[in-house]
Amino acid sequence: MSQESSAQHQPPFDVPSVEEMAALLPQYAFEKLAAFGGMGAVYRGRQVSLDRPVAIKILPPEFGMQEDFADRFKSEARAMAKLNHTHIVGVYDFGITKEGHLYLVMEWVEGQTLHTLIQKGSIPVRKAASLAMQLCDALAFAHHNKILHRDIKPGNIMISEDDQVKVADFGLARPITGEAEENPFGTPDYAAPEILGKGAVDQRADIFAAGVVLYEMLTGRVPQQPRRSVMEFAPLSPKWDELIDRATHADPTKRFQDVGEFRAHIAMLINQGAQPVKVMAVDEDELKGRAGLKPLHLVLIGAAVIVIGIVGGMMFKSGAEPEAPVATDKVAATSKADEPEQPPKIEKEQEPAKKVEPVVVVPAVEPEMKAPEPAPKVEKMVAVAPVPVPAPMPAPAAVPTVVPVPESPLEFIQQLEKRDAELALMVSDFAAEWLTNTETGTEPEMQSLADKYIPALQRSLTSLMPQQRDFVLSEISHIANHEPLDEPDELWPETLKMLRKAYDAQREAIQGRASMAAQKMRSAQCELVLQKARERAAAGKEEAAKRAEIVAAELAKLKTAPSMKALRESVAGATGVGTAPTTVAEPVR
Repeated sequence: MSQESSAQHQPPFDVPSVEEMAALLPQYAFEKLAAFGGMGAVYRGRQVSLDRPVAIKILPPEFGMQEDFADRFKSEARAMAKLNHTHIVGVYDFGITKEGHLYLVMEWVEGQTLHTLIQKGSIPVRKAASLAMQLCDALAFAHHNKILHRDIKPGNIMISEDDQVKVADFGLARPITGEAEENPFGTPDYAAPEILGKGAVDQRADIFAAGVVLYEMLTGRVPQQPRRSVMEFAPLSPKWDELIDRATHADPTKRFQDVGEFRAHIAMLINQGAQPVKVMAVDEDELKGRAGLKPLHLVLIGAAVIVIGIVGGMMFKSGAEPEAPVATDKVAATSKADEPEQPPKIEKEQEPAKKVEPVVVVPAVEPEMKAPEPAPKVEKMVAVAPVPVPAPMPAPAAVPTVVPVPESPLEFIQQLEKRDAELALMVSDFAAEWLTNTETGTEPEMQSLADKYIPALQRSLTSLMPQQRDFVLSEISHIANHEPLDEPDELWPETLKMLRKAYDAQREAIQGRASMAAQKMRSAQCELVLQKARERAAAGKEEAAKRAEIVAAELAKLKTAPSMKALRESVAGATGVGTAPTTVAEPVR
């Protein structure tokens, strides 16, 4: 790779050979020159002591000669070494060679850069959204630790063989201070206006670059001014343009103010627009079906008017005849709904109905009553339903194929994949989103806290009496082995009591922040499902809307990360029964 690069592009500085680097850093076995650019060169090597592959990046010697830059590089390298995150390339070591090259030793990632992936063509929207959300997770963790990347671009984003993002090259990173940018380093296509204009810079500059990267993944090209719509390059919703417009707004105050907010909008958009074409097709079919029923509705309504007129005419006629007692007429009128043989008798007495024509029957009915042929049609339509309630007749015919809602939430949740694949897919997406959200997880912060607590405990040993050391040693053992801690005891030394109190307070703070973040994410996910329920209800799909409401209600009850398994266990526990034998097996994801 190094030979090919040398043949095609001249390095911007005198890049040492593999042999020269091996002499400068003998603790590493250098294998090849992997890449180089204006800010340095990267080698693939192996850390001899631990026998693990590493990437060694060096900067040009002139940077090492600047004392201020070198001091800042060292302080930032220490900060970056603490960025222990799934989607950030780990930093193992740093220093300066005797030739003046500042260097960083980092995790080696097998895969390709996002730049290489984009060169093969635009990336499918779901994959692009997944990669963008992982990038946001990495930046959120860095920003939480007060580190600004400043050079986010596809070339600095590694994609592993299993499509996992690894953000690399924090060589331009610096603490987030909100101060003006003295040296506008970075790549112009991805640099926020405030960087190029030497203005105040904060985390919103990284959000700008992430928005440009998302646009490039969706379209396969860097945006120009004026920026062309993503819909010109892919069949996407215009909401993607709105999302990118906000992320890359020239005014930082009008961008997403937090990278977590940007990520949440990506997740919401990909969930809401999962299958737009299929939903539209279903809506059109249903609307056509309903439009075809309108003439039948009119016929039934007309039939109802005719029947009511006939019944009224009969009642008036019965009251006018002297031979029939009033009591008999009332009995006959109240028993009409129960006697199917009454309609033929009514037709025989249709002639006198002309006398009450101005009161009940409209003129258009009169010819039909005289003609003998239409009478059987009326007779058949009356027989479809009882005379008092003919209007509800079309309701069952309008939705003959709708799958009924299960008898209980337990039965429905157990068969969610079969009953409603769209909702099952949303739950799966929620589970993936939950796992990659750094705010809901406590492991990194808890481990960092333990890494501080153990040394503090060890330092306290020197001031303790021999009989008191056992308490501290036991505490150290429990922390190191991730075991439950002992309850504070009166015999504990005061130093241990104070340290434990501080440790417990920080643990509670970490858990409290995680709980708040989890509740916020859970509410957002439930709202997405309820939005789906509203969309279905608006489209006339009432049963499908009820299914979405059931899922939203069960998601809100969860105390853990959402998943199909968690939903089933929650519903089964609430009903006091175990998982039924008919439960659909959890798919491997």
